[in-house]
Amino acid sequence: MRDDQGPMKITNWKVPIVALVMALGTIAQAAENHEPALSAAQAAVVSRSIATLKSSTDRHVAESWSNSKRVAELICRPAALPVLRKQAKGVDRVFLGTNDSASLTLESNRRLTGSGEFRTPHGWQDFTFTCNIDPLTAKVTSFQPVLLKASH
Repeated sequence: MRDDQGPMKITNWKVPIVALVMALGTIAQAAENHEPALSAAQAAVVSRSIATLKSSTDRHVAESWSNSKRVAELICRPAALPVLRKQAKGVDRVFLGTNDSASLTLESNRRLTGSGEFRTPHGWQDFTFTCNIDPLTAKVTSFQPVLLKASH
């Protein structure tokens, strides 16, 4: 800006502001989460899965999840149920992670570890798990649960 021309006028101010806000949001999210990025295939699976959620509220909540929560809910959990049904009779529900963000760790776009629980007719059972994923296909290559003893 030259002093003799007066203040510079920005006629298309929306473009620089939108770009700045998006860049700052991406940087802040990466710094806050300290998580590995998803592969292109994983991001596509997550995006498609979120788009199929029926309510806009559910879609909004899922979009705010960390990468570890997204991988747990949308990639690993569907693979967990058949594995757990082989280990315990009557498994009908499974949850990976808790409200504690430390209950899930996305070590890389190839491995998620954490804790979870499943329900049987006899009650809830806690377990830890490792979920291995092929980043090129976003398919689970193995789901390995370790059942924990009940603490009574």
